[in-house]
Amino acid sequence: MASYASSDLLALFNRYTGRPTSGDAVSDADKYSRLAQAQNVVLEDLAARIPQPQYSHAVYGSTPTLTTSDNQIFTFGTDANSDPSFPIGKVNIYSSLASIPDSPLVEGVDYLWEGTQIRIPNNRTYMGTLYWRGIAPAEALSSTVQPTLSPPPARILIVLEAARSFCVEGGRNPELAQQMAQEYGVALSRWCLTLKTAQVNRGNTLGPITGRRLAMLRG
Repeated sequence: MASYASSDLLALFNRYTGRPTSGDAVSDADKYSRLAQAQNVVLEDLAARIPQPQYSHAVYGSTPTLTTSDNQIFTFGTDANSDPSFPIGKVNIYSSLASIPDSPLVEGVDYLWEGTQIRIPNNRTYMGTLYWRGIAPAEALSSTVQPTLSPPPARILIVLEAARSFCVEGGRNPELAQQMAQEYGVALSRWCLTLKTAQVNRGNTLGPITGRRLAMLRG
């Protein structure tokens, strides 16, 4: 799979679950829905472990700013269903692009976190622009909407989770579901280590640094 586009993930889903590529009682639209749900699960798992590689589209994409109507409550906009957007995992708030990533505002002091929005405390207002850094909710993957998980080869996690969920439903294939769960766990651990290693000496993280190197830095 060179690109790991939506169509590639669909083909992999069929292969892992043994579904026919044509004439299947389970429609492609239903399979894409399962892949979309799986992408959300993978993003949540990565957000809890090594979220940084998923940040870029949320910071420098088309809407890196929070929106406000009263300069007191700032929101992350709305999703494809016009519901309030709720970023996945840890989010940092900045008063300027130049502040990213080293000088975020302080939660509980500069702002109050309220899930789909932040609030300026003590009934104060903020007249400037606020920027956020985190993982945006993914647009539902489909035949025309490409997956957002990065890097592309890590998208095999989406397929493994979708296959596991599919096999679990109604006890369709519990043995295969268990196998997919095991493969997902191994692949997730491998990708977390891979992505964490890629962060060594970048940004403000030490990454998987050895005790010897840490002692040298402290010295």
